[in-house]
Amino acid sequence: MDPKKHKHGQMFRAKIVPFGGPTEYGDWFCTESELRAAMQGVIRKLGARYYCEAKLIGCSECEVDESARVIATL
Repeated sequence: MDPKKHKHGQMFRAKIVPFGGPTEYGDWFCTESELRAAMQGVIRKLGARYYCEAKLIGCSECEVDESARVIATL
């Protein structure tokens, strides 16, 4: 494993893509359970797609340049 590209963890957020309109991004959470708890109060809109995205986080010595990736879809 390359020492410059080691993992420190992940962050998670919700992404909502309405049928018509701009994509909405939620806040970043440290755990999936925090994201689930935040999404429990959301009333789903008909025609919208809901995604859970994950992103690697790194320390000040790491150069983590990875964009968020979808890990779940509703």
